[in-house]
Amino acid sequence: MVQKRRSGENKEDRIIEPSAEAAPAGREKQERRSRTFDYGELRLLLLAIIAKQPSHGYELIHAVNERLGGTYKPSPGVLYPALTWLYDRSYTEIDLEKGGRKRYSITSEGQAFLSANKASIDMLLARAAVKPQGQSPQAIVEAMDHLKRALSLRAKREPVAEELIERIGGIIHVAANQIEALLNAPMLSEGAAKCVAEIVTPNGERFLRRLCSHFQHRTPVVTDENSGHFRMSMGEVRMEALEGIFRVTLTALSPEKLIEMQHILQRHLEKEAVREILQIHWEIT
Repeated sequence: MVQKRRSGENKEDRIIEPSAEAAPAGREKQERRSRTFDYGELRLLLLAIIAKQPSHGYELIHAVNERLGGTYKPSPGVLYPALTWLYDRSYTEIDLEKGGRKRYSITSEGQAFLSANKASIDMLLARAAVKPQGQSPQAIVEAMDHLKRALSLRAKREPVAEELIERIGGIIHVAANQIEALLNAPMLSEGAAKCVAEIVTPNGERFLRRLCSHFQHRTPVVTDENSGHFRMSMGEVRMEALEGIFRVTLTALSPEKLIEMQHILQRHLEKEAVREILQIHWEIT
């Protein structure tokens, strides 16, 4: 279902003056530090992307981030007012999909607007062009190929239910967010402090599940059946549920941060132990 523009909206100002509108109150200084473009230029970039492919808001956030080589990812608080501005001026229309999701597509007025601003668009896209960063690491290339094969082979055998497609999409989005968080986390130098605790317990798998569940509310956690990995502002944590052993490895930015991380993990382990008394000894490596 296509949602039409609300009546009574202003249809003037067909040509964007990029710096004519001020940033929303309370965000101007913060956004000025992080934004690559001002608000008018962001609208132009969004409209140019929509002109190539009708998109949802979430897809546009990642399209802008990809276009800028990962240097800027607009927040929903910045993106959606820009989309509303385009819609209110009839430059886009909204297709309401199942579940209330909105897909934005360009209108004839939007195409005319892009044509009138072609010089600005060309300069903008040139500035936003992603520069080649060299070849991707082999491990990532192989993992991407594995994912594509898994999806394409299954889809070729028989139709995939819509509910399953949504679940698969959700899994991929979660993985992308986890990868992004790991890449943006502080890098640990070779001189970082490191320690390991091998805790004798028959409940290693339970500790793994409970701690991963707790910390994923604060930071993305990469986990599988027998291990978990996440990063904190002070360092990284790796957990392994082995046979009769729960191993915790901490790597911190400094010896002081390492001690702080030890206290945090030990406190959570003791809380989850309930009636079990854990012997936790940290060995510096």
